Amino acid sequence: NGSKLITGTGANTGLNHTSFYVREDTVIATLAGTNENGEATNWLTEIGLSGITLKQGDFYPVGLSDKITAITLTSGSVILY
Repeated sequence: NGSKLITGTGANTGLNHTSFYVREDTVIATLAGTNENGEATNWLTEIGLSGITLKQGDFYPVGLSDKITAITLTSGSVILY
């Protein structure tokens, strides 16, 4: 699926990515997807990112068999891979 730049605060759905790079200090409101068993997963709580500011340059993989399917930012920007 290549990469996808996410900016602004609108909901982004229908995604199929396994990681993201933080382009600038960023707060994420929603980070949803599926785990290796296809079960719905809240990645914010699963990987401990809820309620924190992610720092520019950080890279977060969820796993090659896991997927990020939706993301909504509160501030900042990321690139999904």
